[in-house]
Amino acid sequence: MILTKEPEDYRLTSTGCGFSLIKKSRAITNPVRHFHPWWEILYIESGERTFFYANRTLHILAGTFLCIAPGILHRAVNPEGEVCSLYNVYFADNGVPLSENNARFSSLVPILQQMEPCVALLPEAQEEIRTLFACMGTEIFSKDSGWEELAWAYLSEIIVKVSREKTKAGVALQPSEKMNAHIAAVIDYLNVNYTKPLSLASVAQRFKLSPSHLSRSFKEETHFGFVEYINSLRITKACRLLADKKRSVLEIAMECGFGSLTQFGRCFRSLTGTNPLDYRAGRRSFL
Repeated sequence: MILTKEPEDYRLTSTGCGFSLIKKSRAITNPVRHFHPWWEILYIESGERTFFYANRTLHILAGTFLCIAPGILHRAVNPEGEVCSLYNVYFADNGVPLSENNARFSSLVPILQQMEPCVALLPEAQEEIRTLFACMGTEIFSKDSGWEELAWAYLSEIIVKVSREKTKAGVALQPSEKMNAHIAAVIDYLNVNYTKPLSLASVAQRFKLSPSHLSRSFKEETHFGFVEYINSLRITKACRLLADKKRSVLEIAMECGFGSLTQFGRCFRSLTGTNPLDYRAGRRSFL
């Protein structure tokens, strides 16, 4: 495999293949919001990254492959001095999720569904996966005859090989450090009760903590603000409910725990980049 055309860094939100491809040689920042309705895969080529996934903060190193299902709350956070190079694929074209009616994608979905969310690859597999990502990027930039077929072939090979490697390398989904027991209990409580009326003061009282201590500790442990985390859970549920076009946006907002349609709309746009009606219609922004 000869690599001659892949740039050092790029962000292709529309590759012509139906998915988006990103390469960063120095990834040090990430948007505050990181939530989307499509599949995502991420490969850390070198360096390290702190990553919040579902309800755990992870410290991941070079050679780690992440597979993130639609609707999973996640976010990369970058402590001072933490830098990594990475490849990133979103199964979306300009913010529109790739349909499972796409034959190439539909053949990969069952494999993605069975994959561990985070896998630490063995050294010999790391170089192979990096090369496959680079080859995919080279084909997309070349636009030579058959480039689309080869790009999909490289992407398919990446996913299949990583799904097999997990049995050899083991799962890397481990907390960066043991989470504060109080905050772990709060997270479990919020994950179950997020549609109910909740406030920092009421939750702090329930767990016999001061509001200021809870706010500070929650941010330190999760890298999310207390209200930001609750709203993220609510919007995740709202996105699922919006698939039912018989239900009104107001009904969905109330069921998800929002006090008003205005609050719901503001939070929804903040987390998804679009409004609920456009999301339902499939006109989604790319985050």
